[in-house]
Amino acid sequence: MPAPDLSRFPAIGHLVLVRAYHEERLVAVLPNLPQPSPAGQLGSADLPGPAGQTGSADALRVVHGLLDRDGRIGAQGAKDGLAVLARLGQEGSPAGGVLKRALGGKPVTLKAIASPVPDLLARLGQRKGSKEDTLAFVDLLNAGDVRAAEKVDGAWQPQPYVIDGILNFFGAHDNQRMDGQWWDKVPQKTQGWSDAEFAAAGVRFAPGCRVRTGCYIGPGTVIMNHGFVNIGAYVAGQGVMVDVAARVASCAQIGRNVKFGAGSGIEGILEPAGRLPSIIEDHAKIGAMCEVSGIVGEGSVLASGVVMASGKRIYDEGTGKVVPNLELTVAGVTYQIPVIPPYRLAVGGALLSEGGRTATDAVILKPGDLRDRDTLKHFEKQGILYQ
Repeated sequence: MPAPDLSRFPAIGHLVLVRAYHEERLVAVLPNLPQPSPAGQLGSADLPGPAGQTGSADALRVVHGLLDRDGRIGAQGAKDGLAVLARLGQEGSPAGGVLKRALGGKPVTLKAIASPVPDLLARLGQRKGSKEDTLAFVDLLNAGDVRAAEKVDGAWQPQPYVIDGILNFFGAHDNQRMDGQWWDKVPQKTQGWSDAEFAAAGVRFAPGCRVRTGCYIGPGTVIMNHGFVNIGAYVAGQGVMVDVAARVASCAQIGRNVKFGAGSGIEGILEPAGRLPSIIEDHAKIGAMCEVSGIVGEGSVLASGVVMASGKRIYDEGTGKVVPNLELTVAGVTYQIPVIPPYRLAVGGALLSEGGRTATDAVILKPGDLRDRDTLKHFEKQGILYQ
């Protein structure tokens, strides 16, 4: 079958990525590498999402070329585009999956993020980006345009190119004197900001907090004294409180209206590229002195001192069973990521190991749904809801 004529699909220029939404639900994150490899395929290392996915730069060009004036693709456009992708052998690619969403009559919306420099992801993915490339990428991180993980079709997916970009930044920059007393590679996010820039950000930076460049801090966030947010982190804002000496580490993803108690810590991830970072979903509350690695579901609460880490079992008193971990395989290594389901209360506890020894700091989930008023009142009376 001859290759289709793509001349009717305009070249899409230099983009970092395209996000596809179906009924306001994110269904795909597609990068644009304008120059396809000789085989016409993008390697799985270049494509966000689970390892093994591949896509075509031409396929993305087709999808982008189908957009109407409102940035949407309707059923007829999707049908025409899938016919072209079939001739490209790309009907089963992520781009094809986006078009299939629109066949049922509900349009797909695409939101494209422009690249500040050409072929940025390609160079960063090979760790060959210049200082200028890495600074351009840090600007995208600061703006929240790229994230280390995205919730696609209701499931969190790592975006490996973010890790590549951050590691490329470290490799391209030398330590230098900062603020007269520090010797480091990563400056503060607010270095050199004017009063107008602080006001526009809508963030309260209390004295003594440390927020490194390359993280997104949404408006409505409060970062108290000695709070720390590292490069690659994403903090949605709208009511987020990072209390005194609380830490949000590299690439951690924090939702809206999340409260971090004093001294709590959210683990970071910088290697390997492709591993999920720690994620705290909307409206969750993390008690004082907690240490969190994994995913805390929407609306859940961790009482003070809970340790949630790889290898820790999470026992659900409601079911009498251990909550299954999320398994993610990267480069042949399988990682066990602990998960707290939405709207549950977790407190510190102890479980017996297979050898009969006590395993301290396991997490025990109290039965009940925190959306239920009676459950909420019960835990409040016990004094363990959020301390």
